[in-house]
Amino acid sequence: MAHETTDSHADEMSALRERIASLEARVAELEQEQHELRMSAAQSHALVAAVAEISWSTNADGSTGLASPQWCALTGQTVEELQGIGWADALHPEDRAQAAMAWQNAVAARGVYDVEFRLRHQDGVYHQYWSIGVPHVLEDGSIRKWIGCCVDVTEQRQMERALRMSEERSRSITLRLPVAVFETDAEGRTRFVNDSWSAVTGVPARQALGDGWLRALHSDDVKETVEKWSELVRAGEQKQTIDFRICLPDGSLRWVSARAVPLRDAEGEIEGFIGTLTDISDRLQAEQLLRETMTQNEVIEAQRQRLADLSTPLIPITDRILTMPLVGALDPERAEQVLTTLLEGVSRTGAAVAILDITGVAVVDTQVASALLRAAQAARLLGAEVILSGIRAEVAQTLVGLGAEFGNIMTTSSLKVGIDRAMKAASRRG
Repeated sequence: MAHETTDSHADEMSALRERIASLEARVAELEQEQHELRMSAAQSHALVAAVAEISWSTNADGSTGLASPQWCALTGQTVEELQGIGWADALHPEDRAQAAMAWQNAVAARGVYDVEFRLRHQDGVYHQYWSIGVPHVLEDGSIRKWIGCCVDVTEQRQMERALRMSEERSRSITLRLPVAVFETDAEGRTRFVNDSWSAVTGVPARQALGDGWLRALHSDDVKETVEKWSELVRAGEQKQTIDFRICLPDGSLRWVSARAVPLRDAEGEIEGFIGTLTDISDRLQAEQLLRETMTQNEVIEAQRQRLADLSTPLIPITDRILTMPLVGALDPERAEQVLTTLLEGVSRTGAAVAILDITGVAVVDTQVASALLRAAQAARLLGAEVILSGIRAEVAQTLVGLGAEFGNIMTTSSLKVGIDRAMKAASRRG
């Protein structure tokens, strides 16, 4: 019996020791968890303090006011003045109600406190702050406290306002530019057109957005224009132009030329396109008129050349003899044409004799005599003998009276005699 009692006592002691060991292990685990929580909290507070000018905390229901040395240092408020929502007294009067209401709503909803307000520093200058706070929730779901921070975003907001103002000014200027301007997103969908664009196309700005600008196009040009525009957007090419027709509300057609360049962000990625639309109808009409004028001038020149050829015909008698019968007045321009035609004919055919027949020349004066003499002398330089036919008595008398030197040039009274002389001369020259 005594032996059984001893064994029972030993079992109880063993079980007790195991229980104590288990409790000690659990205590150690809890102490480690508590230590880790303290370290985590300390790290969180340190991180908040590092990134924010102001870190703050308050009790679970937010009723004891802020606990924040940085807030007091910046605003000049004392700890006592922060109680309740006393901290709101440092805010701009226009921002107090909103900030206080946002805090009360966050506490009631156990949610995030996220608000911006203007905070007065000790020097009386207001700065823009962004304040955010969250509840520290325990495992049982209860709130232990609230922690948060305030970041001075004055400079950032000023830069944002300056950027907005700059964009608004640019948009206002662009809107009133006398040049038709459009802007699209990266996919090429229209997101802005100015007043001049609407004036050129007849499409109101609101209706032009997206793909609405296509309604301005002539139906025959839509497919090709869309294909070209899509290719430009895909390629992201610089300064490409697309020409197409637009139909105005009055039914008239105008030719326009669209030119666009890509807009790139800080990383160089295309975020859209900006371009201009130019009415080129007048230019195209001027170019067409110029082409027509040039064509007309070419026709006139061809006709003039044909007339010149008729006025200075060069007729081959044989392969060695050429004759040029002249009719009418022989002015300086026509005299130059006679010289050119005669020399080109002699050079081209290798003629041995050239007959200049002036039977049809009504008036032979010093100017005409000089032109005939120059033509004869030039032809002789090319190896051709020149015969001047059609010398009437009055013409011979005029030439003598003018003192014209035709001593080295054979003259005849008629073309028939001139041809006979030419045949003999050509035979002599072999």
